[in-house]
Amino acid sequence: MTTSQQQWITFPLNKTWIVVGYCLYVVGHLFPLAMLYWLEGNGGMVRAVAGAWSFGGLAVIAFIIGYRSRGITIIEPIISALLYALTMNVAFSNFWTGTLQINGVLWLVLAFIASSISATLGEIMQHMKPKKV
Repeated sequence: MTTSQQQWITFPLNKTWIVVGYCLYVVGHLFPLAMLYWLEGNGGMVRAVAGAWSFGGLAVIAFIIGYRSRGITIIEPIISALLYALTMNVAFSNFWTGTLQINGVLWLVLAFIASSISATLGEIMQHMKPKKV
């Protein structure tokens, strides 16, 4: 097996990026979402932004992980997103109200789809960067 082929192997998983990804989801997804729910009384625009961020935030963070990490890290943001989605379902299932109340299985599927596509795009963009000499 050549060196270029070995670079694409992602096992064993990089546990550091799983933990960093989970923390990024909490800080970069949960806190803004909580702030948007806190501002919910200000009208429908806030609700629309919160709905978009519920799905789009997962994609943005997975893209950042895929882009910033060295090597190939596609599985790690997916695992982080699924752990985060499980945490959200278990811990906050009683607090979601209105149009953003999502079935737990659907939330996991959306997290998987958003993170897998975005992490892959992040990796592609990372490899398209000009190499520093």
